[in-house]
Amino acid sequence: MLTRRGSKHEAGSLADDRAASRARITPFAFGAAGITLLGLIYYALTWRSFKAIIGFCPHEFCDFIEYYYPMAEAVLRTGLPVDGFLYSPFVAILLAVFPSLGMNVSLVIWGILQVAFVILYLFLFRRLVPAGLPIQLLFVILALSSYPIALNSLGGQVSVFMLVAILGMLVVKERGHTAVAAGLLAFAVSFKFYPIVFLAPFVANRDMRFLLYATVACVTFLLVIPGVFLGFSGTLGFYGGLFDAFRDSGWVAANPHSNFLPHVVVRLADAMGYDAQDHRSILYVIAYSIAAANMGLLFLVQRARLSYADLWSFQIVFLTIPFVFKTSWPHDLVFLSFTQALLAWRLLGDRTQASSWRERITPTRMIMALTLLLPSIVFSNIVFFNLLGDFTGYGYYAFLFWANLLCLIAIYVELLPPALRRMRGCKAEEMEGG
Repeated sequence: MLTRRGSKHEAGSLADDRAASRARITPFAFGAAGITLLGLIYYALTWRSFKAIIGFCPHEFCDFIEYYYPMAEAVLRTGLPVDGFLYSPFVAILLAVFPSLGMNVSLVIWGILQVAFVILYLFLFRRLVPAGLPIQLLFVILALSSYPIALNSLGGQVSVFMLVAILGMLVVKERGHTAVAAGLLAFAVSFKFYPIVFLAPFVANRDMRFLLYATVACVTFLLVIPGVFLGFSGTLGFYGGLFDAFRDSGWVAANPHSNFLPHVVVRLADAMGYDAQDHRSILYVIAYSIAAANMGLLFLVQRARLSYADLWSFQIVFLTIPFVFKTSWPHDLVFLSFTQALLAWRLLGDRTQASSWRERITPTRMIMALTLLLPSIVFSNIVFFNLLGDFTGYGYYAFLFWANLLCLIAIYVELLPPALRRMRGCKAEEMEGG
């Protein structure tokens, strides 16, 4: 996508940047290994207290044990979702391989998958962002100390799988593998459906070829494959069970760990002695209006042809999750470490950045953005969570929501001015040409 939007010189410069970044694999590997060792020591010292703080998940991979494995046992027998399983029948069919292995072996494999996907996450940043070694290692620190990733690992959740699939989609799409990219998107959509929003950058680019491939892939993953194993009526019955579960999800609004904007505002208003329950409809309008504004920024970034527009567009979509996704559990925000490191790379400057991307950042904008970024990093960090030592309080006061919001504001601060300037320049050129 980048090669079609920018000039050949710019595309070549970006490719050279990424090639130079990947060439420094040895120091990165040693640095990442050292950070990982320190992280393992920290987790060894704090993991037991971390599980105690969480409370509801006293043993590793509790979601796999309580929901995924029972679903794997039931999918080909009943064809209906078990209580607490809210993913597509395609995911249930994938999980069906585990019962034949037994619980103990399945847990080992699930643990290997969790570790493997976190490693892939680390290398995807390296593949997508041509940052120097300091920023690359900063990302390793942020990722391995991320509270959402730690919670995802404890519960054996699937958010890291989705995150890697979405970022991997961008990598393979840039390499011209459209069908594979569409398959990765469909794989992510088969878990929680909302990743369909990641089609927005391709809509902005009028990339009809990819939109067609993505449509075919989603239909295949969500309908055709389940239809082969469960039958057409069985597939519809499975989705019917899911929709019933979604309709009965009113409890989410009262859960202190939902980071959906209306739920956050109601909780905070209640903490201050106000009752905001009657204003939920207004809060929904505000949340969806912010989401719409984010899509407007995404389209502007794409139309202005900013360098790394696709990468920034994906971050904008990620940061929109708490404004559209009614659960927005902490592990759904596993992307925050990527966004934070990307912003740090943008703000602190890097010799590896393409000259076309190194637009002047004024001291005022620099200070403003860093003031937003630093507390975002603190709020989403496992060390801060452990020091706070209050799982319910951490969720109730929505520290992850604020971490997300601060990143979103920082992106507006950094992308909106250059995008508007670029658009004005393009219009001026069109007028002169006319």
